[in-house]
Amino acid sequence: MGTDPLTTLERYGCAVCPTRIVCTARNLDEQLLDQLAECIDTSAVLQRNDYLYRLGDPGESCYVVRSGVFKTMTLTASGEEFVTGFHYPGELLGLSGQATGEHSDSAQALAASTACAIRSDDFPEIFAIGAGQSLLRLIAEREHNDRCLENNLRQSKAECRIAGYLVVLIQRLQRLGFDGRVLPTPMSQTDLANHLGLTLECLSRVFGKWRRAGLIATEKDSITILNPKALDALTCHLL
Repeated sequence: MGTDPLTTLERYGCAVCPTRIVCTARNLDEQLLDQLAECIDTSAVLQRNDYLYRLGDPGESCYVVRSGVFKTMTLTASGEEFVTGFHYPGELLGLSGQATGEHSDSAQALAASTACAIRSDDFPEIFAIGAGQSLLRLIAEREHNDRCLENNLRQSKAECRIAGYLVVLIQRLQRLGFDGRVLPTPMSQTDLANHLGLTLECLSRVFGKWRRAGLIATEKDSITILNPKALDALTCHLL
C-alpha cells in the first residue's frame, strides 16, 4: 500500500519536508533538525476554508506555510473584509501577533494546507541552534513582499497593479523551485481583485484582454505566463 505523503511529513518532520530548504530549517544538520522540531508545532491538514487562526486569537505563535496556500484577511473600519495577502510554502504569516499579543488578521486555507507554528517563547532556542538567521530572512522577505504590495497599490492603472502582482509572484515561486511560468492560483478572482484594490469586473476585463493578446492562459487554479517580457513591461518598473 502506498504512503500518504502528508502522513510521512507529519511522522518524520523537518528531515523529509521539501519546504525545509526555504524555511527556518535551512542549512541545519540532522541533529539540529531534531532540536528545531521541538520548537515547532505542525498543524493538522487544513482543508479549503478552514482557519489556521482568526482575528483576535492569542498571538503567541507565528507560522511558516509548510504546504498548500493560505490567504490572510482583516476588516476595514467599515467592517468589510480586505484580503491582505496570499502565502505559499516557506512564507511567514501571523507575525503581527508578536507585537500586540493577538492576531490582527485571520488566516484561511485555500486548498489542503499545513503550517508550522513557531512559539515566541522558543525564539531564543531557535537562535541558539543556528536557525535565527533563517528566521530573520523569512521576516525580511515578508517585509519585502509587503513593500511590493504597497508600491503596487499606488498605481492608478489596473494593468500595472495586476502585472506587478504576477511578476512578484513569479519571483516568490521561483525561489521555491517552481516553474515561474505556471503560477498556482487557488484563490478566487474575487479575492485577488479585493487584494489588489480592484473590482472583479476590472480584473476579469484585464485578464480577458491579456488572453486575447497571448500574454497569459488561465485555468481554474493556475495562470500560465506566455509572454514574460510583455508582462514585465506592464509593471511600470516601480517594484
